[in-house]
Amino acid sequence: MLGAIVLTAVLLIVGVVLRGRFRVLAVARIPASLIAGAVGLVVWQAIVFSVDLESTEPDSWARWVQSFSETTIAHLRGWPGWLIAVVFAGMLLSRSPQKGDSQRTEAGRFANQYADHDRHGFSPVAREALMVWIIVLGQSTVGLWLVWWWLGPSFDLPASAGMLIETGFAGGHGTAAAMGTVFAHPSIGLEEGLDLGVLMATCGLVYGLVSGILWIEIGVRRRWVAKKDHPTESSKSAATAEENASPMTGSAPGVVATDADAANVDAASVGRGPASIADAIEPMLLQLVFLMLAFSLGLAMQWTVDWVASAVDASGIFGGGDPGDEGQRVLRDRLRIASVVGSFPLFIYTLFGGAIVRFVVVRTAGERWIDHAMISRLIGASMDLLVVAAVVTLNLAVVVSLWVPITVLFVGGAAWSTFCLLVLSRRILPESHWFELGLINFGMSTGTTATGFVLLRVIDPELKTRAAEQYALAAPLSAPFIGGGMITVGLPLVLLERIPIAVSAVSMALVLAVLVGMGGWWKAKLTSRQRFPTEKTGPDSSG
Repeated sequence: MLGAIVLTAVLLIVGVVLRGRFRVLAVARIPASLIAGAVGLVVWQAIVFSVDLESTEPDSWARWVQSFSETTIAHLRGWPGWLIAVVFAGMLLSRSPQKGDSQRTEAGRFANQYADHDRHGFSPVAREALMVWIIVLGQSTVGLWLVWWWLGPSFDLPASAGMLIETGFAGGHGTAAAMGTVFAHPSIGLEEGLDLGVLMATCGLVYGLVSGILWIEIGVRRRWVAKKDHPTESSKSAATAEENASPMTGSAPGVVATDADAANVDAASVGRGPASIADAIEPMLLQLVFLMLAFSLGLAMQWTVDWVASAVDASGIFGGGDPGDEGQRVLRDRLRIASVVGSFPLFIYTLFGGAIVRFVVVRTAGERWIDHAMISRLIGASMDLLVVAAVVTLNLAVVVSLWVPITVLFVGGAAWSTFCLLVLSRRILPESHWFELGLINFGMSTGTTATGFVLLRVIDPELKTRAAEQYALAAPLSAPFIGGGMITVGLPLVLLERIPIAVSAVSMALVLAVLVGMGGWWKAKLTSRQRFPTEKTGPDSSG
């Protein structure tokens, strides 16, 4: 662990120096953490390729490389999952209070014109879940059509090979490993499925990171990035006063303190100990404690839910009987309650952990105990560390087999994921931050959620939009089923090898068309309501 910490610190310093040295990196809006990760990836891969780790008599250099890989790199590889959970723990914890509405400018009102259906309620979460279904089912549809028309007849591949895009892109390396057993099932006979899935996942990760920077640059130039309010001079002075009256000095955030308020605070504090929280505890430590409490609550909730689900499965209420062969056993395992709830990532639970901690603190001690700016900085630091760890530990040493089919499937999956980001996201996702939310989906659909947050970090480093929050809330509506869930495992075993591939490909395309049409109609309807609100005609209407 110490080696991983030292390596990350050194790489971050290198990233900061390089970004300051080469102006093009700053112009391209590439964060120092991404530069640091790229440098670490290149250096480490060069070291790995320079030694023979399979040698029966390795020299001292080879032994050091192997030891470094099994300790430092292995520790770094586990960081992204934990750091994402920390980031989400602070999402609802650091949400700024809705006060001071009278101080909003006209520009601010214009920027928030979509607030009703874009930032609050179930609608944006549901549309995000719908978008994820479109992306993932679209990957399978593209794969099935490519196998049907070309790859199947030319390379003697089974219909289930069309699932390789979803397996590698949306599922990632973990799903690729699990699907290896499914692909090797006698009814499918794709023995190379494990290798192809892992290779697809690796290529997707690289493509997501490299192309994502390009799409961000295009998005910034075309003004797709979420608008930020540009306050007037009076509002700037109010904001300055609000910063000076931070929660750590005893004034409620979002409210500009006046002389009368200061007098009231001084009077109220007489005989009651310190007038500010900073006198009682180091402010940053207090916010770190809140963040860790939220994380711990999420961890406890995940453990409790998993334990209850395992207990229900062990009771045999919803299962039993002969599990059958290996492939059917994998499908049966994915249908268990413990498997379904186990597919919920930790960050889902830590998100609600943050909400619980915030509720308790506000109700018992007051809003001023939560320093939103400081928690945002802690979240930003976690995201920087996440970026470095996710990039450095990319596995590029994958043996390529069946390179023509995998290349064709990769191009098809990359084209579809890009089309979803640049075209469909704008027509389905919330108008105010469709590009930010689309970037998270793009990263998820090309490898891992961590990739999406690497890209989001470039244009929304302080997570001012609700993109990350809505992504987390929508995850339970898709994670148990697709991208490595029950449907991903079940389709090859139950359906794809039992009916003609033409029927599967056409059916998937029809379902996909319906979902895309539903998403476009949903957003068009909401936008129309926002622009042309229905006039009141009842007894309460005036005139």
